[in-house]
Amino acid sequence: MAIDGFISSAVIDQLSNVLASLSPEDRKKEVSRVKAVYAFEVSNAQGKKHYFVVDLKQGGKVTDAATEEEAAKGQPKPDISIAVNDETLLKIADGKTTAAGEFMSGKVKIKGNMMLGMKLEPLLKRFKKLGEGIPAAAPAPAPAPASTGSSSSNASPAQNIVVKGYQGSLVIDQILKAFSADDVKREAALKKTNAIFQIDLAGPDGTKSWVLNLKPGASAADVVLPGTAAQNKKAAGVTLILKDADFVDLASGKLTGQGAFMGGKLKSKGNIMLALKLESVLKATKGPGARL
Repeated sequence: MAIDGFISSAVIDQLSNVLASLSPEDRKKEVSRVKAVYAFEVSNAQGKKHYFVVDLKQGGKVTDAATEEEAAKGQPKPDISIAVNDETLLKIADGKTTAAGEFMSGKVKIKGNMMLGMKLEPLLKRFKKLGEGIPAAAPAPAPAPASTGSSSSNASPAQNIVVKGYQGSLVIDQILKAFSADDVKREAALKKTNAIFQIDLAGPDGTKSWVLNLKPGASAADVVLPGTAAQNKKAAGVTLILKDADFVDLASGKLTGQGAFMGGKLKSKGNIMLALKLESVLKATKGPGARL
């Protein structure tokens, strides 16, 4: 459900994924806990709008569409309608601001049951916590590219990290070196990140993939792996898809994750909120000789 140009759609996507992952009994419990239907009108920086309806009253499902009417199809009547800009909704979900404060400043407009609006932060916080324990499904194995006789192809996890013609592979190699320098600092950094990323970079020879296994307990040899998550028998929390040059710009700070996502340069599968953690990893391992 991640929508191009709407960074906060990741918040709704996570909520939807949590509901879909629950057993019928657990989903019923969550619905009975909230007993409300939330409708969101989200406006992005380009002035476009997208609509989401979150049913936490009856069926426990999420719908979205480019129009309010389409998003509401098959859903109960909303108990509250919230009009909010894209960035503000993300900040509320991250705990960087409150719905009450943004309502007072005019950045959030509410129709319906005002008290439900005040419950928005704890609601999003709860589903965020529930979502942290749900890994995204591992993507299907990519077909092996035709052999070129070059040892730089990363079709097999046994091959090298650096791939000729892919500057982004040098960034990934730098991440490996930084995480390999000190066992104690590596484990501390892994506990802080606690995620598995698949990086898909489009370059001169098609798409190449790497896995950043930044989960506690990963050894220096297991932190960075060439190939897809499926090839390495890992379950990526998020797969990030972008051009090789854009990944280099992201690593250098010329491009932000938010800017890349909103500009359509970054696409994702899974929990895009984890992408925010990747920016911290790139910043911490930036430059030759970088150490955690």
